[in-house]
Amino acid sequence: MYAVMMSPCVTCGKVFGYNPHRVPSIVVDGKRRPVCLPCIVQENRRRQLVGQELLPDPHPEAYEPIHESEL
Repeated sequence: MYAVMMSPCVTCGKVFGYNPHRVPSIVVDGKRRPVCLPCIVQENRRRQLVGQELLPDPHPEAYEPIHESEL
């Protein structure tokens, strides 16, 4: 069996599914909070426009189901 973690994006608040071991995150109040792919893409566009270093591409499995044995 497979599982998908579901929670709101720390940036936009939209609920999305992800692999809890691979999803990009931001630490807020000492806890990792997931970031959805559209927010990563939008932030990299903003960074590119102002000449900042881009965020790394998310892991290919970041938004995919995870086998339940890996939870």
